[in-house]
Amino acid sequence: MLLLASCASNIPIEIREIVAGEDVSLGAVRADVKRYVGHKVRWGGTIASVQNRDDGTWIEIVDRELGGYGRPLDTNQSAGRFLARFNGYLDASIYKVDRPLTIFGVVEGQVSGFIGDYAYNFPLVSAASHYLWREYDPYADYRYRDPYWYYPYWYYPYGYYPYYYSPYRFNFGFNYRHYPNYYFGLHYYP
Repeated sequence: MLLLASCASNIPIEIREIVAGEDVSLGAVRADVKRYVGHKVRWGGTIASVQNRDDGTWIEIVDRELGGYGRPLDTNQSAGRFLARFNGYLDASIYKVDRPLTIFGVVEGQVSGFIGDYAYNFPLVSAASHYLWREYDPYADYRYRDPYWYYPYWYYPYGYYPYYYSPYRFNFGFNYRHYPNYYFGLHYYP
């Protein structure tokens, strides 16, 4: 029972994997929205704005290419923007601007709007499932957290070539093999 529970993921299957026929790009939908109305899509990107309305929450998303498990990649390339409509209320303090978000849903049509003063036609997707990713932390890698990860602080009982030992292992402050007149801190004269 424990083995099965350890393999579970909280990322919805629609977000993690591409299902056949759902790999329609945002660029193709923007070119011909009427053709793709009713198609299921899996898109993602970074949140540009959040609007809570009477009919649900509308999130404007800047499209990004999806990587492993459907996470939006941190790139400077985008095919445009789209709107995702969610039933119910999503808190704007949690769904903040610039957080990565992946949605799975159905293309409903096109909505005219503005990006600044620029008129823009947003494809509208009714979100059936979504996943809000944690913000990218470049220092989350384990090598950045442990100051003793790198040489000379590795612990290995036999040392490394040419048998280096950390000064913190025996508290000698030097490597006695490189100083033949000192052996364990004692003066040794042959």
